[in-house]
Amino acid sequence: MEAPKFLDWVERHKIIIRRLMIPILLTSAALVYLLVFLTGGIKYVYSHSMYIPILLAGFVFGTKGGAVMAIIAGIILGPFMPISVDTGEMQKTANWLYRMGFFVLIGSVSGFASDCVIKYMKRLRWLSNYNPNTMLPNRNALFNDLKRFNKESYDGDNTILAVVAIDNILELKSVFGFGVIDDATRQMARRLALNGGDDIYHTDSAQLAIVLNKDPETNQKFLDNLSVLLKEAVTYNDISVHVETRVGYVEFKRIELEPQVYLHRAEAALALVRERAIEMTAFNPKIVTQTEENLSILGELQTAIKTKQLCLYYQPQVDLRTGEIRSVEALLRWQHPKRGLIMPGAFIARAEQSSLIQTITEFALREAIEQHKQWKIQGVEIPVSVNISTRNLLHQNFTERVIALLDEYQIDGRWIELEVTESAIVVDMEQAIDELVQLAEAGFSISIDDFGTGYSSLQYLHRLPVSLIKIDQSFIKRVPEDKGAVYIVDAAVTLAQKMGIKTIAEGVETQEVYDYLQQTECDMAQGYFISKPIAQDRFSRWYLNQNGVYAHMA
Repeated sequence: MEAPKFLDWVERHKIIIRRLMIPILLTSAALVYLLVFLTGGIKYVYSHSMYIPILLAGFVFGTKGGAVMAIIAGIILGPFMPISVDTGEMQKTANWLYRMGFFVLIGSVSGFASDCVIKYMKRLRWLSNYNPNTMLPNRNALFNDLKRFNKESYDGDNTILAVVAIDNILELKSVFGFGVIDDATRQMARRLALNGGDDIYHTDSAQLAIVLNKDPETNQKFLDNLSVLLKEAVTYNDISVHVETRVGYVEFKRIELEPQVYLHRAEAALALVRERAIEMTAFNPKIVTQTEENLSILGELQTAIKTKQLCLYYQPQVDLRTGEIRSVEALLRWQHPKRGLIMPGAFIARAEQSSLIQTITEFALREAIEQHKQWKIQGVEIPVSVNISTRNLLHQNFTERVIALLDEYQIDGRWIELEVTESAIVVDMEQAIDELVQLAEAGFSISIDDFGTGYSSLQYLHRLPVSLIKIDQSFIKRVPEDKGAVYIVDAAVTLAQKMGIKTIAEGVETQEVYDYLQQTECDMAQGYFISKPIAQDRFSRWYLNQNGVYAHMA
C-alpha cells in the first residue's frame, strides 16, 4: 500500500487503532521492563528497546501521546529498575530523570512529526474537495456527492445540475486584476445559497455548479429566478461591478451514469449558450452531436485549405437601372471528399472564433485575385467582392498582408472589394476604422454588409472610406408588403445617396421585390432571383452568354 493511502487509512480508522494500541503499548513497555531486568539491569543496552513503544505512541497518539508514553517508560526504567540486578545497586535520580527527559524529547518529536503528516494529509484531502481561493466545494466534491446519490439509490422527482459561468472574464481581469474573479464567484455563490441554492460547487476558475434536488416546482422556480439573481452587480474594492453570466443545465431523475457525464452535459449546454449569445438553455443530445460535428469539421479545415478542397462560388450583382452585371461576390464553399458540398454556415462561424479565419480569408483573397486575372484574359473584367471578418480586422498584420497581395499579383486594388459586416466594425471601432482607411488608401473598395442590423450604423458611417453599403436581406425580403421595412430601405438609400455612397439590396428572391427595387433609388441588387452563386469554372461562360447584362433586362 502506498504511504498516502496508508496514512489515509490510518486517519479513517483512528479511533479503533488508538483503542487497540493502548494495551499493546502498555504490554510492550512491560515486556521491555522484563527484558532489561532479566538481562541484568539498566547498565546493559537492552533498555533502548523502550524507544519502540515510545515511537509507536507518538505515531498513533501524536505529540501528547508520545510524551505521556515517554514519561511512563521513563518511570518504568527509572526508580524501579536497578543498575545491576546482581548487586541491587539503584540508579541515581538525576540519571533516570535525564533518561526520561530524553525519552520525552523522542516521543514528542515522533508525535510532532506524526501530527504534521496527518495535518498535511488533511490539507491534501481538503484541497481535493475544496477550492482554496473561494473555500467552496470543487468539481471532485460534486462528483463524490453525485456518487453518493447513486449509492443511496437516490431517485428524486427531478434533479437539475446547472452550470453558471462568468462570461466577461478577460474584461474583468484587464480592469481589476485576477482577484476579481474569485471575489465575484464567492459573492455569486453566497447570493445563490441565500436564495435556495443548497449544493453549490466551484467547478472551474470562473464557474459554479448547482445541484437542485427538490420538487420540480421548486427547482423550476429557482431556475426562473436565476437570471435575475445573476444580473445583480457584485462589489469589488467598494466598486459595483457588472458580471456577465451564462447558464447551462441538465435534468435527470436517476443517477445512472458516471457523475462526469452530467457535468459534461451541463457544460455542453453552456457552450451552446455562449455560441448563441443567450442567457440559459437546457442540455439536448443534439448539442453534443452538433458540437462533435463542428469540431470534426474544424479539425479537417486546415487540411482542406492545403488540399484545395475549398473553392469560391460567385454571385452576380446587377445594376437595377441598366441590368449590367457590375460585380460579383465571392462566396466560400467546401467540396469535402466524403461529406460533399459544405456551405459556409457550417464552418465559417466557428472558424471566426479561431485563428483559422486568417488562413481562410487569405485563401479567399488569393483565389479571388487569381480568378479575376483569369477572367480578364477571357474578356470578363468586373470587380470581385471578398468578405473579411472581425478577427481579420483586429489581427496585427492583416492590413499589411492584404496590401502586399496587390504587389504580389500586380493588380489594382479597385478590382477587389473588401466586404465587412457592421458587427466587425463595432467590436473595436477605432481600430477597424484605422485598418479600413489604410486599405482604402491602398486602392481597395470598402463595402458594409448587413447594413441596418447594427446598433451604431450612423455613428461610424461618416468616418469610414465606404463606397458601397449592402442593405440587409432581412429588410429586403419583407418589401413591399411590410411598410416598416420599406421605410428602412428608403431611409438607407436616401442616406447613402446624400453621402455619395452606392447601395445594393441583397437577398432579392422574387420578381415583386426586384420590381419594387427598380422603382427606388437603390443602385444594385443581388439574390437568387437574379442568380444563385455560380462555380468559378462556369461563371465566365454564364457572363459571356449574358453579354454582361442580366437576362431580365436584356
